[in-house]
Amino acid sequence: MESLKNASTENLNGVSTNQLKRSVGFADIFFMSFGGQAPFLSMLTYATAALLLATFFSPVVLIIGTLVVLINGAGVYYLSKKHDETGGYFNYAYKSLSHRFGFETGWLYLFYSLLYAGGYVTGSIFVLTYVVSPYVVIPPLVAFLIVFIPTATFLLLGIKPSSKYAVFSASLELIVLVGVIVAALYGAHFLVYNPLISVPSPSVIFLGILFAIGIPTGYGAITPVSGEVQNAKKNVGKAAIMVIVIGGLLESLVLYSLVDYGLATHSFSTLLTTNIPVITIMYQIVGPYALPLLLFAAINDGILGSLAFFTAFSRNLYAMSDRGIIHKKISELNVRTGTPVIAGLITLIAALIILVPTLTFVNSFIIFLALGSIAGLGNLIVHLTANFSLFKVNLVKAQRKIGEFGISLLGIIISGFVFIYSLLTSDTYMIELVLGFIIMGFIILEILDVHQYVKTKTVM
Repeated sequence: MESLKNASTENLNGVSTNQLKRSVGFADIFFMSFGGQAPFLSMLTYATAALLLATFFSPVVLIIGTLVVLINGAGVYYLSKKHDETGGYFNYAYKSLSHRFGFETGWLYLFYSLLYAGGYVTGSIFVLTYVVSPYVVIPPLVAFLIVFIPTATFLLLGIKPSSKYAVFSASLELIVLVGVIVAALYGAHFLVYNPLISVPSPSVIFLGILFAIGIPTGYGAITPVSGEVQNAKKNVGKAAIMVIVIGGLLESLVLYSLVDYGLATHSFSTLLTTNIPVITIMYQIVGPYALPLLLFAAINDGILGSLAFFTAFSRNLYAMSDRGIIHKKISELNVRTGTPVIAGLITLIAALIILVPTLTFVNSFIIFLALGSIAGLGNLIVHLTANFSLFKVNLVKAQRKIGEFGISLLGIIISGFVFIYSLLTSDTYMIELVLGFIIMGFIILEILDVHQYVKTKTVM
């Protein structure tokens, strides 16, 4: 689309005239991404679903899921070494495929990241209200404000304060998770079980993998902030791979230790009949200390997970504006903080429009599951376009690298297969929402194209 090609805000040297400051390093981006996984909330949902399906074999299912995600992560790793500008997936498609694909990818990323962030907020609300329910009743909207206000504050302050908070709080959560592993194994007297004693059918394993790949998703929030990362071509890809491996393996070990504890204490079958087995096991392991740990994990995960994806949403919006695809005003930076504050405000308004009305009428756990499932479909499409971007780059003979070519092709096959299977097994309303959003993107793209054409004709 010629109008979009001419709409970039880059100068003659191809450098953006409205750049963000590179102010965060590897540790900052790693812990922001690790927090973006919301490890504890992931354990309550994705890992618990895998546990209920594959029981003893579930830790292995989580490892397999991590390896599947690692393939897409490898594609991102190679792309991040080629492009270090703000925008991530939008930027990859914009520069490697076409400007129209870039818009559609950026549009879908907005959909995916906003729903993932909203899912973490509502998941946090559910856990918060659930664990305090024996003592006090907290209205969902009050719990929402407990999580949303600090998240919004950090988002508007900028990536530097946000990353410092992430380093501190995600480090604490990492310590807590390691402590849960040690405490569970101690409670099991360090007697370990063989997860291969009961291997489920291939269909059950595959369904479990579909849930498992939702765990190490935090890396999806890294690439949109590349323009604010020091030595981004090295640090962004490195952080993405490490977050996938460490996050996925850590969740596998936590699940293994909890199953091991259940078996050692002869309570495993009983735990499977409870509403939330992980919370029940934690109360058994640490007793009265479980409540403060659960409150910390619920609030912290809600802030970290939503902050990572809200930040990614705003930077994706900023990049689309900076390229001239959407209104230039959105990419304006705050003079004092250097933060795209207008993009941040749009992000928060969009979140309020989606979450507040639904929390008034629908159970927060149901919203959590729905938003996570719908966002998962968007996530698969976004990573499909990323793999196609890497594939297209390596079709050029002068730039062809066999390893990158193979990774991109494998990523396309796996992501495509999972996406098609997910469409066949998802609820109709989820499919319609995702496809409707894609169609809306094409309509908006045509409107922008017509507007630019009319504007050009008027000037002439």
